Amino acid sequence: GAFGTKGAMDKCTMCAGGPLETNSSEERHLYGQNRIAEGKVPLCAAVCSTNALLVGDSQKVSEIYRTRVLSRGHNHIAKTPKSWSSAYGS
Repeated sequence: GAFGTKGAMDKCTMCAGGPLETNSSEERHLYGQNRIAEGKVPLCAAVCSTNALLVGDSQKVSEIYRTRVLSRGHNHIAKTPKSWSSAYGS
């Protein structure tokens, strides 16, 4: 669907433009820019006022989330969820 269309679900492209060659003139015309190829984080993560959206190495992001949860006194992630291995393979 078109972005901003009422009642339509927008697919996140991670600000990576689309399937065209990175930083091509066609891509820039259709999508504007390719934030990932330009070394930037996706716009949603850049403007997230609560820092809830993180982008980067999955191990580092996971550790940040783990630290946040443990600092709130919750122990929900002390054990690996049963579905973790089926979802992520290890």
